[in-house]
Amino acid sequence: MPKFIKLSFLTLFFSLYLYADENLNTYIKNLEERLQILENKEYSQGTLKLTSSDTTMFLGGRVSLDTIYLSRANGKEGGSNSNDQFFNANNIPIETEGENSELSLTARQSKFWMKTRTKQINERPLLTLIEVDFWGSNGNERNSNSYNLRLRHAYMVYNGWTLGQTNSLFVGSSKPHTLLSPVDNVFMRQPLISYKKRFGKRSLAVSFEEPESVIMTSSGDKITVNDDRFPDFIMKYEQHSEWSDYSLSLLLRELHIDKEEKQEVSDTLLAYGMNFTAHFHTSNDNTLTFGFVGGKGIGRYMATSFFPSASITKENKIEAQLSWGTHLAYEHWFNPKIRLNIATGKVETNNVLTLGTIDKKAWSEHIGIQYNPLKKLLLGIEYIHGERILQNKKRYDVDRIYLRGSYDF
Repeated sequence: MPKFIKLSFLTLFFSLYLYADENLNTYIKNLEERLQILENKEYSQGTLKLTSSDTTMFLGGRVSLDTIYLSRANGKEGGSNSNDQFFNANNIPIETEGENSELSLTARQSKFWMKTRTKQINERPLLTLIEVDFWGSNGNERNSNSYNLRLRHAYMVYNGWTLGQTNSLFVGSSKPHTLLSPVDNVFMRQPLISYKKRFGKRSLAVSFEEPESVIMTSSGDKITVNDDRFPDFIMKYEQHSEWSDYSLSLLLRELHIDKEEKQEVSDTLLAYGMNFTAHFHTSNDNTLTFGFVGGKGIGRYMATSFFPSASITKENKIEAQLSWGTHLAYEHWFNPKIRLNIATGKVETNNVLTLGTIDKKAWSEHIGIQYNPLKKLLLGIEYIHGERILQNKKRYDVDRIYLRGSYDF
């Protein structure tokens, strides 16, 4: 282990901050059940019942502080260094001159949400959720550290239908409980229309979601194409039991470009992908999590757009790019308040273009301790090592130490 990491652990371990688990999919997917529980309590803490209608309002949020120590930084000006505060494959620095070692603190993970539940004649309630955080704009670290609000979720749920902006159905039902996800993380939040039907402990859902395509030009630049004509179509199956949870998502989408950003290319093709996640409960509440994602043209749905959906060929056509990723994680509870989380993940692609400077693969390893001293009061520390490999086989790496403190209210 590098010397700076040993010194960092000794320095930072005794100043552990509070952490709250950011398993966003789990946080959202049981909204209706949680609201039903609160509705059935006559005096529910943290609720505001509107007397002018049949609507009950629930307010809550999170106060959070992240402290990040990096072996290599992205070189952004203070206050606009979101790349240093997030971890994904894109944020493993390639140009690192003069950016060895950096300490960054941020409270931007703090958020606020409002939920409502309105009774209907048929006894099936109409639910809504609006959630915001503070990643809306960059502030400055010289004086105020001010940041604007950013919309995360804004949607309504009624009788199985969901309309609005929330997590894509392509997102798996389970993910590692590390502070930050491995590099294969499947994350997408966007406007959608979906319908979900439950069959006991199983469910089947379909959605039409906002389309967007990231295509690589012949020079290796990624461009966001705004020529989409049809929504992305996703189907998701989930199954839950006492000892395991599974989800399988299938994606079908059109990639279309019509002379976008001075590219003399007009072409269309179909793309497809799948995402499988599994969560196993072992002895003493310990859990094992596995995931595999892959497809041709999935692009932005995996690893935060690390790979493009397609590339422009010499024939001025677009060719979908095959990409895949996987992760494995284990959570061990020492006692009801302390747990160990270990995870590893990898992503790789079959490049359409032959350019030495474009990304070929990446991987990351995570190990951390999380502690619950009080209810809803959590603290954690995590060490992350990540590597990024280009098509010319050059390797770049980064080591990070995360300390996060948060309180949910």
